[in-house]
Amino acid sequence: MPIRKLVELDGEYGGWLEVDPVKARRVALKFKEWLEKIDPENDFQNVRKKNLPIVEAILNGAMELPIKYFPHQHEVGEGELDWCLQELSAFYHVVRGGLDAPPDVIVKNGRYYAWTDWEDDCEGLR
Repeated sequence: MPIRKLVELDGEYGGWLEVDPVKARRVALKFKEWLEKIDPENDFQNVRKKNLPIVEAILNGAMELPIKYFPHQHEVGEGELDWCLQELSAFYHVVRGGLDAPPDVIVKNGRYYAWTDWEDDCEGLR
């Protein structure tokens, strides 16, 4: 059962300033599994090398969320990572606090908030 939470937005529609830690961990585990299938000897675009430390830091609770860093900004912009764009996008959308849809915004003291559903920790992922 999802947990409803009032979360601050980075501006009116700029993304969440808090990230659901259960969802982030779930997505990180799935992304890690995908990354580990990349042969390190053939990781010419450094997808495994650049992302595995970020995933590990999130899984170990050593990285504050949302993260602002995206290691493949240039390559994605140039269309060089189309082969893994779906996996990169799914992971970074969550850990960077991306919005799935424009929320119903509540303005309180000049700051923007919205209600969102967070995943329940029923499987002990936290």
